[in-house]
Amino acid sequence: MPAKERLYERRLRRPIDEAAREAIRSAYLKRRHEIPVPTEMHWHKDKPQFSIRSAWLSFHVGYTPERLVVEAELSFAARLMTTDEHRRQAVAMIGSIADELDL
Repeated sequence: MPAKERLYERRLRRPIDEAAREAIRSAYLKRRHEIPVPTEMHWHKDKPQFSIRSAWLSFHVGYTPERLVVEAELSFAARLMTTDEHRRQAVAMIGSIADELDL
C-alpha cells in the first residue's frame, strides 16, 4: 500500500490561474528528464491539484488561494530505496520550479 508524506509546503505568491497552469505544464515538460523514472502529469478534474505519476511514486501538488502543498505517495519498494538525499533533491527541484514561476 502506498504511503503519503508531505515534502513541501509554502505560501503562494500568486493565484494559480490558467496562465500559471500552462507555465506549470511547460516547466514539467522541460524538466521531466530530471526525474529518474518515466512520469505523466495529470490535472485533477474537480480539485485544484495536479499529480505527477509513475509506477513507483507520485507527487500530488495541491493549492488553495494561500498555500501550495506537495505530497509524495511512495510504493513499498520506493520507500525502501528513497534516501534523505533523494528527498532533499526533490524539495530543491520543487522549490526551484515554484521560484522560477513565482508561485
